[in-house]
Amino acid sequence: MNVRTVYLGLGTNLSDRHAWLDQGVAALEASLVERRAIQSMSMSPRYETEAWGMAEGTPAFLNMVVGVDTDMRLDALLRVLLEIEREHGRVRDTGAEGYLNRTLDMDILCTSDGETWSSEDLVVPHPRMTSRRFVLQPLADLSPHLTVADQTVRAALKACPSRPEVVPVAAPS
Repeated sequence: MNVRTVYLGLGTNLSDRHAWLDQGVAALEASLVERRAIQSMSMSPRYETEAWGMAEGTPAFLNMVVGVDTDMRLDALLRVLLEIEREHGRVRDTGAEGYLNRTLDMDILCTSDGETWSSEDLVVPHPRMTSRRFVLQPLADLSPHLTVADQTVRAALKACPSRPEVVPVAAPS
């Protein structure tokens, strides 16, 4: 398989959100280096978004996108992401209705070469990414001309509803 950029969405809404994102990125890099499956990694700025679709008073989410240059198969990368989530306290309750709070969420969004994948556990490109501003804004920061669902990320962002608002947040230094 050829090296291409795989774009990952990361999010969290519990306790020290910046620490969860930092730990997730570090664990991802370490895991891929150990497997000799990474050439480079780029990161978007971080954005805060209210917890839409969840109970009032639910903590806001902090989101970012990471681009990983890798030749790893998408299903193998998904297994790495799920393990990192578990190691960082993520609980996936398949019986729960609606969205849940999370320490760390890591999703495969799309690839730079338009690769598609469809299985019970994974669909790439992510089927809801073009309707989610909290995904499109950081993705546009990394790759505005990337094409997903027959449109550029920048065009999808322009067409995306403005609510919930996505606000840039500086990472702690």
